[in-house]
Amino acid sequence: MIDATLFPTSATWCYVRTSVRSHDLSNYEALHPLEKSLVSRATDVRKAEFGDARWCAHRALEDLGKHDGGPILRGDRGMPLWPDSVCGSITHTGGFRMAVVAPSLLVRSVGIDVEPAESLPAGVFEEIARPGEYPQIERLRQAGVECADRLLFCAKEATYKTWFPLTHRWLGFDQAEIDVREDGTFISYLLVRPTPVPFISGKWVLSDGYIVTSASVV
Repeated sequence: MIDATLFPTSATWCYVRTSVRSHDLSNYEALHPLEKSLVSRATDVRKAEFGDARWCAHRALEDLGKHDGGPILRGDRGMPLWPDSVCGSITHTGGFRMAVVAPSLLVRSVGIDVEPAESLPAGVFEEIARPGEYPQIERLRQAGVECADRLLFCAKEATYKTWFPLTHRWLGFDQAEIDVREDGTFISYLLVRPTPVPFISGKWVLSDGYIVTSASVV
């Protein structure tokens, strides 16, 4: 179940569930023209997920009292450009779209990711995991988290989305070692220097066939 404990206390969020390959363009068509132009050449499936995710972002900003009516455009590496004094993150996968925002006076950065709660394709885990992460993933599997490998991937994605707005630098899968715990938390130890923070903390949950991760620096 997704609830407030997954995010910083000052954050607001919104999510929607759809069919896995939804073609519903109603939220896309309601976007600001500059937002629509970001994916104007995309397929209807891509437009639908983009429109739904931006709709979530606008609703989250409204709940935070920070919605100025303007478009949410893209910055470096596709990261959303939020209004002044706001940080946030957007994620989407087949059937699930989500956004979270927070006041930047209270939260320096926040990142979220959503993935289907199923194992990674063959060979992908070995590409993303550091040697020190193998034992904990096996422990999670033994505890019944069959999608533990994708959970690690999801935690790394949320970590990167939190890291990039702070540094405007790339963070590879091997540049953070993630301690994913059975209690629904994780800590990402950053292995690059210089770094503004030594680690990024986060939380995870399995909800209705999806993995949801949230990371933040306060």
